Amino acid sequence: MDVVRRCGKLSFFFGIFTASLSANPLQYELGISEHTPNHTALSQVTVVTAPGEIINNATVVLKDGKILSVSPSHSVPEGAFEIALPGHYVYAGFIDPFTQYGLSQPQWQEYNEFPLYQVAPKGAEHPNPAVKSHWQWASQFQPDPDQAKQWQQNGFTHVHSAWQDGIFRGQGFVASLAPGDSSERTLNASTGHWLSFDKGSSELEYPSSLMGSMALIRQTLDDALWYRQQQGKAGLAPQASLSALAGFNKTPLWFAGGYPDDVLRIHTLLTEFDAQPVVLGSGLEFERLSALSKYRARLILPLKFAAKPKLDNALDGADVRLMALRHWERSPGNAAAVAQAGLPFALTQHGIEADQFWPRLRQAMSHGLSNEDALAALTTTPAQWLGLAGQLGKVAPGYQADLVISQGDLFAEGRLHGLVLNGHYQPLEPNADLAGSYQLDLEQHQLILSVTRDQQWQGTLEQGEAAIELHRIRVDGNTLHFQAELSELGLPGIAQFTLQRQQQRLWGSVHLPSGEQLTLQARATATLPPEAEAPAGPEPEYVSQLTWPNGAFGVPSAQGPDRWHIKGATVWTSTEAGVLEQQDLLVSAGKIEAMGENLITPKGYRVVDGRGRHLTAGIVDEHAHIALQGGINEASDNNTAEVRIGDVLDPSDIHIYRALAGGVTTAQILHGSANPIGGQSAIIKLRWGEQAPDLVFEQAPPAIKLALGENVKQANWGDSYTSRYPQTRMGVEAMLRDAFTAARDYQRQQQAYQGLRRTQQSQQLAPRPNHRLQPLVEILERQRHIHVHSYVQSEVLALIHLAKELDFPVQTFTHILEGYKVAQEMAEFGTSASTFADWWAYKFEVYDAIPQNACLLTEAGVLTSINSDSNDLIRKLNQEAAKSMMYCGMSPEQAWNMVTINPARQLKVDPWVGSIEVGKHADLVLWSAPPLSVYARVEQTWVDGQSRFSRSQDRELRQQQAKERWQLVQKVLRDDGPDHWGEVLTPPPSPTWHCETLGQHGHHHHGHHH
Repeated sequence: MDVVRRCGKLSFFFGIFTASLSANPLQYELGISEHTPNHTALSQVTVVTAPGEIINNATVVLKDGKILSVSPSHSVPEGAFEIALPGHYVYAGFIDPFTQYGLSQPQWQEYNEFPLYQVAPKGAEHPNPAVKSHWQWASQFQPDPDQAKQWQQNGFTHVHSAWQDGIFRGQGFVASLAPGDSSERTLNASTGHWLSFDKGSSELEYPSSLMGSMALIRQTLDDALWYRQQQGKAGLAPQASLSALAGFNKTPLWFAGGYPDDVLRIHTLLTEFDAQPVVLGSGLEFERLSALSKYRARLILPLKFAAKPKLDNALDGADVRLMALRHWERSPGNAAAVAQAGLPFALTQHGIEADQFWPRLRQAMSHGLSNEDALAALTTTPAQWLGLAGQLGKVAPGYQADLVISQGDLFAEGRLHGLVLNGHYQPLEPNADLAGSYQLDLEQHQLILSVTRDQQWQGTLEQGEAAIELHRIRVDGNTLHFQAELSELGLPGIAQFTLQRQQQRLWGSVHLPSGEQLTLQARATATLPPEAEAPAGPEPEYVSQLTWPNGAFGVPSAQGPDRWHIKGATVWTSTEAGVLEQQDLLVSAGKIEAMGENLITPKGYRVVDGRGRHLTAGIVDEHAHIALQGGINEASDNNTAEVRIGDVLDPSDIHIYRALAGGVTTAQILHGSANPIGGQSAIIKLRWGEQAPDLVFEQAPPAIKLALGENVKQANWGDSYTSRYPQTRMGVEAMLRDAFTAARDYQRQQQAYQGLRRTQQSQQLAPRPNHRLQPLVEILERQRHIHVHSYVQSEVLALIHLAKELDFPVQTFTHILEGYKVAQEMAEFGTSASTFADWWAYKFEVYDAIPQNACLLTEAGVLTSINSDSNDLIRKLNQEAAKSMMYCGMSPEQAWNMVTINPARQLKVDPWVGSIEVGKHADLVLWSAPPLSVYARVEQTWVDGQSRFSRSQDRELRQQQAKERWQLVQKVLRDDGPDHWGEVLTPPPSPTWHCETLGQHGHHHHGHHH
């Protein structure tokens, strides 16, 4: 019920203002001018002026689209319309910071049947169509009243909008959802740039991987900095896309990720540029809070909850992933966990149906999200991020008159009643069921009000035997309007009633035939139909563990002891000392502290019985493809040296844990072999239980993957892939010569510019930063090491000749299955080999492979290692090394060195790992038998002195997780919430990456074999 007074006289008012408050000052009025009243007072309300700040029985005065005053008294200015709302709460209008409201899909280029490696840019736009930074989406904004309703019905009065397509998506804007034209309803026309890792509608091949998207962002931002620094210099061509990015690190960058770890990736990337993102979350931020806290991350949280796992039969419980069960139980508590961590966040409707917003929010609150934090996430926080903290987010004088009105406390058991949009009061229409029977007191008369609905509304007012029929019954949202002839009650004439539902009561007013207005209350004589509530969510007392990774074999955040005394083991040193019996080892601070016989156990050291067991250095894998997301190949060009495997490390890949169980502690994660110059590799320690940045082997020098052979010339890729140069083996050599020549020219340009005096530099254009050529310059300067995918002797010799011609070293030829044919030439050149033990005949270029390859290379003086190139074989490298003992009589020490010190030397990490020596990193493996035996099992693996795998702990984990799994299965079976509730949040397991894998999800080209 809304009672309105104007100039002291009573009158009934209840309606919707649909016209805009003020005319556009840039546009002449056509026809009759607008005179909708714009001076309003909301009285008798509880005002939540800001999160945690409340004024009871207050009056809010609105005028000309602004809040004029908020006072705790019933003081209504002369001339104001009064809307009395007892029992109602008033909040600042909500802001959705992530939408594409008011925009229609632009016309991008048409689909291209064949791979497109280059497009002609339009005008001064960026040559990559995924970079749309020049777009100003405010210029495309058209208010859409119908579309606006999906936000208005949940209390939103403003949205932040941009079209969500591409990697650089253009600049967003803030719009009011009030009626009016676009210029009137735009509050901030340029809120900062929107980004993602998804190239969207761009038909250009580049980028084709997650690491490619990150490289494009890095290059574009560096270009933008360069472009800004070169302003005013002669010869600087106009570039709209770079010009638009001039101040990118002065405003928030709005980022939408895909993988849950993208929230950390974008922070890591933008930290290089001193830029702060606001990141759309995945719903799984509760797993990454310690890492996010380091970045002081700002998050936009969708109310996406993991769908209930399907348990249609008794076997499903054993098959469903533990991670999925944990996500189902804990994801409703995501916002509460983020709030508890002290991270600022806003809420969005993005990713769910609009009618799910309040049920989901109430479920989040049942999992611990407080009223104040929820309100801040809808008001003050997004207002601050959008540069509108002085206009939106609070109910205070001078702020925009955009408000939310609810019956009762909206964040308790209240319900939305209406909005004030730009100063105009607009009731909402929740589908309240008002049918029922009520006891109504009208002056001295006690009446029973009965309302029913079949095809239409019907009702009566009854007193004893008398029944007065109701006329003109109308239900407007949760408000009941009707008329009744009250002559039988001694009140001749027609009375007009307006009643609203609030929980189990109706309240409102009646206009009597005499003109008098009375306040009414009606109590339900029977329980009214319940208001719509969220489905019953799981209890906030969680059964599941919270580990990292948050799935099988994940570990708690607390690390174990790092001081150890390993006693009485047979030690394989991987040094000239060979194998030593009955040795003790002391480990502390991540390093090998001492080695000898019968050492005394220092205080605080944990003792491990090594008697009858064998202790080795951790295995080093020169060539692996585990622990990464979003594609192993950036296959979109013949040179993609700018992409970095380190950008896309996946610390949750279970193959890290499995590799530890096979004794591996260090691995080089290499780009694939889809192009002659691939991406920069990442040398990692297998620190299971850490986040991606913590996997990186800090002391390892940079390296890069080059490739020769079938894959790089796109043999067997199909008829669509015949246009990218090179298509022949001799073309590969020519392409490499051209790339290194370009790098030499780039190096000279940089050196020449650095040699100029400062006054000359201020007049001359600086060389544009080139992340594609810079790694090749580092190769020429001996700062980056090459690892070359290779098979055939002819191309191995060709690269050696090219390297001599251009004066750069080649660190390692990897695979090198015809290495035995050119072993002498390799030894003379000073390169090394990392090969397979006995892979052959799986494609044409390996028909000449022989299992004696490793022995022949070693005998020729070539430093040789055995690598895995496989997430399966990485667990069996001890047996792969042993094969050379069987095939060609290699000694056990030599064979073991091929998976320890030799690959460590190839990766230039041998000062720290690869052998057991005092002072080196405590990367150790305890075996149940000699490590080259097929019967040897790993008992325990240490990385930097931390136990990262233990067979006994593994058995305990299996038992604990089996118990946890069935507790969670029981919880799912008991849950009575709807089965369709929720989304797929759990990312799929890491695919099996091979050298030739294309795409971001592990897809292969038909016939394109490794």
